[in-house]
Amino acid sequence: MTPTGPDGARGDGGGRSTASARDVLAQVADHFREFETGPPATPEPPDGPLGWPGYDAARARARERTGEQESVVCGTGRIGAREAVLLSFEFGFLGGSLGARTGDLVETAHERARRLRLPVVTLVATGGSRMQEGMRALSQLQRVARQTALTRAAGLPQLAVVRDPTTGGGWATLAAGADIVLGLPGAQVAFAGSRVRPPDADPAAYTAEAQYAAGHLDQLVPAHELARTLAHWLTLLTAGPRHAPDGTPAPPEPAPVPHAMTRGRHLGEESGPHLGEEGAEAPPRRRGERAEALPSGAGAHTVGPAPVPGAPTAAPPSGAGAHTVGPAPVSGTPTTAPPSGAGTPAGAAPPPGPGVRATASPPGAEGSAGEGPPGPAGEHPAPEVRATASPPGSGPSAPDAPAGTDRAAAEPQTGDGPHASVEGTYAAVAPGSGMAAVARARAAGRPRAAAYLDAYFDSREEIRPPGCAAALIPVLTLIDTPGAANGPDAEAAGAGPAIAETFAAVAESPVPVTSLLIGEGGSGGALALAAPGRLWVTPDSYFSVIAPESAAAILKRDSGRVAETADALRLRPQDVVALGVARGIVPPAHHSQ
Repeated sequence: MTPTGPDGARGDGGGRSTASARDVLAQVADHFREFETGPPATPEPPDGPLGWPGYDAARARARERTGEQESVVCGTGRIGAREAVLLSFEFGFLGGSLGARTGDLVETAHERARRLRLPVVTLVATGGSRMQEGMRALSQLQRVARQTALTRAAGLPQLAVVRDPTTGGGWATLAAGADIVLGLPGAQVAFAGSRVRPPDADPAAYTAEAQYAAGHLDQLVPAHELARTLAHWLTLLTAGPRHAPDGTPAPPEPAPVPHAMTRGRHLGEESGPHLGEEGAEAPPRRRGERAEALPSGAGAHTVGPAPVPGAPTAAPPSGAGAHTVGPAPVSGTPTTAPPSGAGTPAGAAPPPGPGVRATASPPGAEGSAGEGPPGPAGEHPAPEVRATASPPGSGPSAPDAPAGTDRAAAEPQTGDGPHASVEGTYAAVAPGSGMAAVARARAAGRPRAAAYLDAYFDSREEIRPPGCAAALIPVLTLIDTPGAANGPDAEAAGAGPAIAETFAAVAESPVPVTSLLIGEGGSGGALALAAPGRLWVTPDSYFSVIAPESAAAILKRDSGRVAETADALRLRPQDVVALGVARGIVPPAHHSQ
C-alpha cells in the first residue's frame, strides 16, 4: 500500500502524472458526460473519520488546484464506436488517493454500468489509499473488489489503463483485476511504492515494462495510440449492433464466453453459483479466473466451522447475492454490532471462542442436517461440518449475550470519535496506545494461529483446490501478516495480481467467510484476506492503512514522533471497531501447549 502524504504528495515519492483526469478522458473518448452526484449520504466529521489535523484544508486546496471535487471523475463516453462507463483518476487531487468518497463514486459508476449494460474503462493514476482516512480509506478496496465482481458476474468487460503512477491498492484492485490491462510506457506500476521498497531495489523492477515482461500487463501502449487501442479491445469484447435503428448509440451486449474459459465440473472445478446482483446466478467467470485458495504463506488458515445449531444466523448484506453467515457466538464471547452506517448485517456472529469443537460426519449420519452438497464428478459427497459449543458450564446452545452480562449493558456502543466506546468484556484489556497495539501484535509470545485452531477445532486437515468453495464448507480466515512482500521478486511473481485475486475470491465466495485478526494487519495484503462486514479482532492485534514507521517517514517526521503517528492512524483493535471496519473484539486463545 502506498498511502498519500498530507497535502497530495504521493506516498511513494516518485514523479507525478502530468496529464489531468480530464485531459486523458478527452484523449480517449468523445462526448464524455459526467455523472451527476450529490453530497455524501452521511456528513463527515471535521477533518474526516480520524480527525486528522489539516485534512479539510488539504482537500479544499486540492479542489481549488484541480477543479475537481474528488480524486476520480466518472461518466459515460464513446470510445470509437462503443459507449462505455469511464473512470479517470486525478493525481493532482491528493495523489489520486482512494478515500471513502472515492469509493462512493466508483461504486456508483459500476452500478450504472450494470444498469446501462456498458463496459467499464478505468484510467488509473493513484498512489494508493488515503492515509488521512486510515482504515476507513483502506476498506474502500473491498468495495472496489465487490463492484468489479458484480460487474464481472453481469458479463460486462472491464478494461484498465495504468498511468504514472499506479501503486498500492490502486494497482491491486482498480487495475490488476480487470479483464484487459494496458500500460503506458515508463509508468511506475507496482504494489510497493518507493518508500516501502528495499533500499537497494532496482527502480526498473517497478515499472509498466517490468510488469509486462512478467505477464501482468496485456499490452504496452503509447499515449497517442491509447484511443485506437481501447476502441479495438472494446470491439473485440462487446457484441451487438453499434447503433440503434434510430442512429443513436446502443449499449453493447456482453460478449459470449469462449468455451475454453468456462468452468465445468468435468474439470474438477467450482460449479456453484457465482456472485450476482439480487442473488441471481451469474454466468461463468471470464478471463483471469480467480483462485479458490488464498495465496500460500499469506498468513491465513482456512478452516470452516459451521454455525452452532439453533443459534441465530445473519442475513446477507443487501444485494450480496451470496450467504454471509458466520459461526455463532459462544458463552463468554462478547458480540458487538457495527457502528451505524457500516453496511454490515445485524446479528452477524463472531468466530467461535475457545471451547468450540468442529467435527465432520458423513451425509445422512445421525444428527446431521441431511445430505451434504455434491462434490466434483466422480467423488463422494462432501461431509457436513458441524460445530458444538462445550465451554465449562454452558448449555446445549450459546446465549446471544455473554454469560452474566446485563442485557442493557450488552447493547452495542457505537461512535466515531477518538474515544468511541466499544462494548465487550475484552475491550477492557485492549491496548491503550497505538504503539502498544503494534508492540503486542509483534510480540513473540502472543498466541499464534495454531493456538486459535487448537482452541476452536478438534481436528484439522488440509484442503486442496478446488477446496472449500467446491465442497461448500464455510471459511474462517485467521489474519496475521505485516503485509505484502515488497521486493523486485515479489513484483515479478505478481504480488499485485495475487492480492487482486484474493480480494475477488472473498467477494465472490459462494460460501460464508468469517475473518479474525489475531496479530498484525498490514495494509492491503492483510485486508485482502478479511471478509467485509464479518471481521473480528483480538486484543493482541492492530490494523492499519500503513505501518506507523512508514507513515512518519512520509510525513517527514523523525523517529521520536512514530508513537504520535500511530495514535493518529487509529490502528488499535477498539479503533478499528469504532471505525466500522471490524464488528467487535473477541477473547485471545490460550497458548499452545
